[in-house]
Amino acid sequence: MNPLINLAHLKFFCDSVACHSVTEAAKNNDVSQSTISQAIAKLERVLNANLIAEPRQKFQLTPEGKILFEQARHIFKTVYDLQEKIKSNQEKVSGSLKFACTNSLGMSFIAPSYRKMRENAPDVEMNIQLGNLTVIKNALMKNEVEFAVVVIDSTFSEFTKHSLQKGKFNLYQNFNVPHYLIEKGILVDFRDGMFVEELQEYFLHSLNSPIKIQAALGGWEVVARFSEQNIGVGFFPDYLVANGRYPNFRDNPICIPSFEYEIAVVYHKGTSLSKPASAFIDQFTMD
Repeated sequence: MNPLINLAHLKFFCDSVACHSVTEAAKNNDVSQSTISQAIAKLERVLNANLIAEPRQKFQLTPEGKILFEQARHIFKTVYDLQEKIKSNQEKVSGSLKFACTNSLGMSFIAPSYRKMRENAPDVEMNIQLGNLTVIKNALMKNEVEFAVVVIDSTFSEFTKHSLQKGKFNLYQNFNVPHYLIEKGILVDFRDGMFVEELQEYFLHSLNSPIKIQAALGGWEVVARFSEQNIGVGFFPDYLVANGRYPNFRDNPICIPSFEYEIAVVYHKGTSLSKPASAFIDQFTMD
């Protein structure tokens, strides 16, 4: 096994390159010139390469020395990021957190991360504003909330996006509902809701069978509830049925195109999220 590179030796080398002088590097690190020279010599032995060209007094790098100096920037950046992440993890997260989301996300997708946040950062006071996309965008524009969790569409194109999860829309129905019930139409959130028009066009042009809207119910969670009660076939994203929330559902047997959605955190461009906000978003990726 090859010996590992000593980070202290690497720093002494980089400081010497930056100062163009072993003497100056020694002063900056409060060590002797001999310590700097020995560190560079040990690096050369570990890498089996000359790093400084002859004569060494001029401190000119060899091609291998230039490669090491360039790559060392990335190494020290990684070390710094690691130190900051550990430091941040050790620091107590406190303060207030205000964010917005839709009702369906609040009732399903948000809840597990909210619970984990309460456990991992009990000193953070969380406030959630629920509403439709218009309400959520207005809250962002007025700085009433720091960020929002939404199913992305063009409404939020002007904001920075941090993706959390992707999935697909499906047609769902209760196990006890016969297949032909879809002939009565489908249940949707809004007539101009996400992918509703595309689904209707697919039925009309590909299946030669137009499909009507049985009811527009103002929200995906309401659509799911109605479908659960054998009222009809619902069209909504699959995150609503994740983790067994609706155990009596099954996919409608009609095969439809892949209508993909994306759940994301959105916030103002050019801004950085607060520590409580970053901690909350981290909960989505925790096991």
